[in-house]
Amino acid sequence: MVKTQPVESGSETLKEALNGYPGEVRFDEPMAPYTSLKIGGPAEAMVFPRSSAEVVLLMERIGQHRLPYFILGGGSNLIVRDGGIPGVVVHLKHLSRFTFQEPDTLLADAGVSYPKLSTEAMARGLSGLEFAAGIPGTVGGAVAMNAGIPGEETASVLSSVTLVDEEAKVRTLPKEAISFGYRTAALPKGIVTSASFRLTPAAPAEVEQKLKRLLKRRRETQPLSFPNVGSVFTNPQGDHAGRLVESVGLKGFRIGDAQISELHGNFIINLGNAKAAEVLALIEEMRTRVKEQHGIDLELEAKVVGKDKTREA
Repeated sequence: MVKTQPVESGSETLKEALNGYPGEVRFDEPMAPYTSLKIGGPAEAMVFPRSSAEVVLLMERIGQHRLPYFILGGGSNLIVRDGGIPGVVVHLKHLSRFTFQEPDTLLADAGVSYPKLSTEAMARGLSGLEFAAGIPGTVGGAVAMNAGIPGEETASVLSSVTLVDEEAKVRTLPKEAISFGYRTAALPKGIVTSASFRLTPAAPAEVEQKLKRLLKRRRETQPLSFPNVGSVFTNPQGDHAGRLVESVGLKGFRIGDAQISELHGNFIINLGNAKAAEVLALIEEMRTRVKEQHGIDLELEAKVVGKDKTREA
């Protein structure tokens, strides 16, 4: 079965718990528009803090009422089940400021677009974030999952992370205090609000050339013309998940409107009206066939959250 991150409903109603919260709150908010795959049931409540101070207030309420919560970044590499996400979904779009400190430091709020940060660094002659130009996420999400591409990752340019922990305390951690792995960062539980990056001064033209080369390769090898979830599986040692999926004859295989890309076997695309259940069924088929024919257990890179849709009587 596909492993998921459990999210359970709180004992008190969310409307009571969030009554009077100063930031914007939306109930039963559809999740599909917030994910790169364009699927998923509604968030029971979606909250939009406007500042790090409002993040602190939100964490106080979450702790006081023991509410489940999920932090939404750019919505890439995310599969939301058809029944939606119980509890609070935290959207940090209003945390969108960034500043540069001479000669090589960049400070950015968690809600800043990672590709935008990459191009801003390029314009200022700072190298190190070129890889981020093709990662459709936010700074907070990139830090939390150590986002990257083969050979480059967020941890390599990160300097520090500021977050609000589950006791509603603001903490700033140097990079050295965080253990990083492939698409993982061992951060304290809580909400990342900002990060600082240490970059390398370089000629803007050189930075731009590398950035464009990476974007060109991404366009040539990934199905960007369709909603997709990004890499479905991590690459097993010494091999590539896409090659394994293609070798068992699944390239182009579809269930409903969910299809394994004909361009890259480690991508699932939404042809128009795909459901999360169809995507998850595809994932199981990919895993099963690769295991049967190669003896390899594919590990999920995409995150699956939420609950299945209850069948109507």
